[in-house]
Amino acid sequence: MSRRIKSSLLLVFIASLFIVGLLLSFSPFIRDWFIGQNTLRHFEEFVEMPIERPQLEINDWNAIAEIERPSMGTVLQSIFSEPDGIVVGTITIPALNLELAIMDGLTNSHLLSGAATLYPNQPMGNGNYVLFGHHLQNESLLFGPILQLEADMDIYVSDKWYIYQYRVDKTAIVSERDTHHTSNTLEPLLTLFTCDVSGPTDQRFMAKASLIQMSPIE
Repeated sequence: MSRRIKSSLLLVFIASLFIVGLLLSFSPFIRDWFIGQNTLRHFEEFVEMPIERPQLEINDWNAIAEIERPSMGTVLQSIFSEPDGIVVGTITIPALNLELAIMDGLTNSHLLSGAATLYPNQPMGNGNYVLFGHHLQNESLLFGPILQLEADMDIYVSDKWYIYQYRVDKTAIVSERDTHHTSNTLEPLLTLFTCDVSGPTDQRFMAKASLIQMSPIE
């Protein structure tokens, strides 16, 4: 093999390593951009939908899906695959500039599209309405902003029939095994959960809010 060919192959190899290094360095930013576009798309699609109550199928959801931290592969799969979720509402927190779609049921795909209900068919404004969301390193995405929630802040959820205004009562760090916070209640509550940090953890940030009023959407 001539010296010129060897030099060319070496340059190609070095260039390939450089490109791979760049992709690895910027992959978190690329992933976060895709997540941001995905959440915005679902929120806008629900806002633009006609005002009608969605007809949801009743499925056997006794087992909660195993939730994984989002990787580039799962994000791309969620973006480019056929949508498998139903958007049942929106959650808005004006003080935190948070606007997300609410997806029906807790799955990995739904958590990359917005907030996800603990169980499908959860009725808004009744009992304990429980929502989960991802906390990523980019804390402006998904449920990262809710770590700034404080008592007396207002949270609004809507199903396009009503706007439900909740007011935060308390926030706390709880164990992921402390499941009594997800139990149903007689009084109408909103309970939000996300990881307390963006890395692996067995703790959850929790915010509980009480229903203040519900207003029909005309």
